[in-house]
Amino acid sequence: MNWMKVKNFRTLLSSLFISKSGDYAYEVVFVFIVLESTHNNYLLTGFVYFFRFIPFLFFGPIGGWMADNYRLKNNLLISEWLRLTVSLILFISSLSGAVDITILIVASILTTIGRSIFQPSYQTAVPRTVDTDRLTGANGVSQVAEETASVVGPLLCSLILLFTDKPWVLLFNAVTYAVSIMILSTFSETDAAKGAPFRIKNVYQETLYGIKQLYWDTRCLFIVILGSSVCILFTGSVIRFIIPAVTVSHGQGEVFTSWIFSLMAAGTITGGLLYGRFVRSTSPEKVMQHWFVYGLLLLLMSFTAFHSLKFLLPLAFVLGISGAFVDISLVTVIQSWSPADNIGKTFGTFSTLANTAEALSGVISGLFAVGGLMIAFVGMSSLITLTGITSMAFLTRKTVKNKNSSQTGRNEPDGLS
Repeated sequence: MNWMKVKNFRTLLSSLFISKSGDYAYEVVFVFIVLESTHNNYLLTGFVYFFRFIPFLFFGPIGGWMADNYRLKNNLLISEWLRLTVSLILFISSLSGAVDITILIVASILTTIGRSIFQPSYQTAVPRTVDTDRLTGANGVSQVAEETASVVGPLLCSLILLFTDKPWVLLFNAVTYAVSIMILSTFSETDAAKGAPFRIKNVYQETLYGIKQLYWDTRCLFIVILGSSVCILFTGSVIRFIIPAVTVSHGQGEVFTSWIFSLMAAGTITGGLLYGRFVRSTSPEKVMQHWFVYGLLLLLMSFTAFHSLKFLLPLAFVLGISGAFVDISLVTVIQSWSPADNIGKTFGTFSTLANTAEALSGVISGLFAVGGLMIAFVGMSSLITLTGITSMAFLTRKTVKNKNSSQTGRNEPDGLS
């Protein structure tokens, strides 16, 4: 299917690619600005990054509630305008040499709030723009767009830094948001928003009720969300901290590590293109099967690192393919198994749990690394595998228990693209 012919999906996809390209360029330069502003004080650097994740605890549920109750187009535009403003403030502050830790923390908080609003609304909008039987393919294309942006963004950042300084990367990020806003302005939304009054107490009460509803009425989806969050807890530690530390400790420099992540990104793009050809149906069991395979690949990489780091390169490419399968199947299951009027809240709940896991991943890797880097590598990879197979066991038991139950209202896309 030519996805560019579906106007609303084309609008969402273009906005995602442009916005994410700026995001990834911003990520590269932001860490340099933080280190420069804190004079390489790693404690203060960690403090800034702590505030990048914590807002998800509070605003993840709000973003999900907004996706279910307000117009999706407005939510997406609010997110882009907020992050555009933050980028411009950082640009002006950085250009004038006025950046300090207070500005960095405020910028981190506001950027995270913007992402908390964007993610649930985007994922809720996709099922409204394509037919159910094409949902998996649409998610695959979105995955390819985001991963391509993860390559394009840092490359453009490097190009800008060749000719000028870090503040201009921030301006580039602001420009991508401006372009995204113009694109999103053409999005046509037919479904009327509920227009429910916004009250913090009601938001959290509805979110809590939604979690209880997931547990009692859609237990399989609850297991997938919880199991995936646990897997993300250990995956974040391995990918962000353990693998770079292992390569450096074995005498390889930053260039070798960047090759690993580049091949991983290339694998993810490839996986997004291949998913619809190899996966014909998507189910909670499939999600945890993909997590199990992902954990096995990381475990294989950890054993390979004992002998030769060079074997990590082809395995990183395969790991990227596996990661794409995890991401696409997970998003598709949440979209197709959530109650129709609670898709946003479900994504908000998952976003909150997943980003909290990301925030805790550094602490977890530090605790494991006390026993040695390789022990941490093997141990956390094993825990991802164990979480995958344990979740599969719970899902199988649940399926057997309810094999005669009706599954009305839960469509499983055929995965064809």
